[in-house]
Amino acid sequence: MGVASGISGQKKKLVYTRNFSNRLIHWITFFAVIDLMITGFYIGYPTAIYGYGEAHDQFTMAYIRYFHFLGAMVLDVTLFVWFYLAFFSMYHKYWKDMIPTAATIFGAIRVARCYFTFEKPPFYRRFDPLDGLLFLVLILLMVLQMLTGFHLYVQGLAPDYWWAKVIHLGTDWLVPLLGGSQGVRLVHHMMEWVMMAGIIVHVYMQVAKTIMWQDGHIVQIVGGYKYRDVE
Repeated sequence: MGVASGISGQKKKLVYTRNFSNRLIHWITFFAVIDLMITGFYIGYPTAIYGYGEAHDQFTMAYIRYFHFLGAMVLDVTLFVWFYLAFFSMYHKYWKDMIPTAATIFGAIRVARCYFTFEKPPFYRRFDPLDGLLFLVLILLMVLQMLTGFHLYVQGLAPDYWWAKVIHLGTDWLVPLLGGSQGVRLVHHMMEWVMMAGIIVHVYMQVAKTIMWQDGHIVQIVGGYKYRDVE
């Protein structure tokens, strides 16, 4: 006997949901975040890896910081591109699906309930209201990581360097807000674990939807298509 949703044997058709630029941004963001989490963990816990030989011959932290900065730059540029496309894309303006309106919140509650009842929610071409709100939270967390990360980064630059002055102008307000530079560092580190938890929840939800509702939610981020039930 099938689950209560009754979708076993349901006829389906392919629906184009994600264009190439959207899929590319997703995977660039994914690999950049993975790089940042791994290198960020080491920076916060440097005794996780030990070097060998004389201390002056070891550059483990330097290498780790280098790859952390590379991942951060890639993620920052990707976020700027994402923001631009979210508002000005000719294909789909994503911000419309992420605003926490009453309708979006009600729809998110309805979709969340479906994970417990196995009732299939309405078809959403791109992402459902629950995904939209979760994406909004993840994006805001990435922005917070970007700002706190820039403030930590600028501490190693010459104060009279023009780039340092720009970063100070954009991030110094975080210091009194978060209780000093150590508070900025603590928030930046803690957000790594929050982001990790959010990614785990996101992946779990996509796998669950793919299995329960058989709509190809995972493969759409590779090929751009997912399935829609037809009568």
